[in-house]
Amino acid sequence: MEIYCTQLGMLISLDYCLKVQMGLPCSHTYGCWKERVDVTAILKANFTDEEIALAFNTIPKSRLQKIMEAISEAGRKK
Repeated sequence: MEIYCTQLGMLISLDYCLKVQMGLPCSHTYGCWKERVDVTAILKANFTDEEIALAFNTIPKSRLQKIMEAISEAGRKK
């Protein structure tokens, strides 16, 4: 199952949303998926309370910040 991600501008799966922030879920995961799956149960089954707090209690990165980090990461891998 896929949904349209307003942050990335493309279709993505729940698996991607659950690990997009360096192994932690996207801060928008709950809002995007709550009508389709039991997000709370999935999060509790896959993450500790601390990891959930870290993912959802921080200021999300902007699209530009994510792009710049991806470019930087790609440059380091060369």
